[in-house]
Amino acid sequence: MNIVVCIKQVPDVDDIKWTKENNLDRLNMLSSLNKYDEYALDWAMNIKMKFINTQLTVISMGPDSAESILNYALAKGCNRAILLSDKMFAGSDTLATSKILAAAIKKFVPDFNLIITGQMAVDGDTAQVPVSLSQILDIYDITHVVEIVNADKDNVIARQKIDNKINIIEAKTPCLTAVKEECPAKYIPKISDYVRAQNKTIEKYGFEDLELEKSDVGIIGSPTIVNKAFRPELHKEVSEIKDNQSMFIIDLIKKVKN
Repeated sequence: MNIVVCIKQVPDVDDIKWTKENNLDRLNMLSSLNKYDEYALDWAMNIKMKFINTQLTVISMGPDSAESILNYALAKGCNRAILLSDKMFAGSDTLATSKILAAAIKKFVPDFNLIITGQMAVDGDTAQVPVSLSQILDIYDITHVVEIVNADKDNVIARQKIDNKINIIEAKTPCLTAVKEECPAKYIPKISDYVRAQNKTIEKYGFEDLELEKSDVGIIGSPTIVNKAFRPELHKEVSEIKDNQSMFIIDLIKKVKN
């Protein structure tokens, strides 16, 4: 069974920096693995433990610094790691990102049975890439997954939770699942795992390696326009209560109600 896991390096929310085009300046921010993609890795590993011949390929699009999360994925047990990195990809929105990922999967893992992604990325919260990716690849998708019940070469059964309602969904492979909850069997890499991962090479590909047009990627290929980006400002008012505390609180409650 061949499984592809798509992961993303996301910025530290306390270290946000912006470019002139109102895009995140990923090159100059502290970054880490998106937490939902960590869930995806663990669910993939859970399947691999059940099927000895399962091959896990992890793919990420981003700057060279994203190699750190790919090394981590290799330490967790992935067999192969691919980094899609090119200046042409800078500024790609969810649609352009989906096209790039789809092109890479078609070319480098054409015989995949299952794609596992996180439900969303904490830096965007759009949850658009999983469904866009499945549409471009013309495969079934199961989103809002809280448990991958079973998966083999032919079928995937997953528990989906939307608005406190649980659905049991079965889909034929190839298909995509987007997970939003942790796998109970979480694997934490040991030192020996990191040593083993050092002997593996991260494959790196750019725009010229994919069958895409310039109009498909980057800012040019992104119909999403960020009109304005800003940090919300918090305003606090402090009042000193010198006497008659009860009446002060009563007056305050009256103001809130009005």
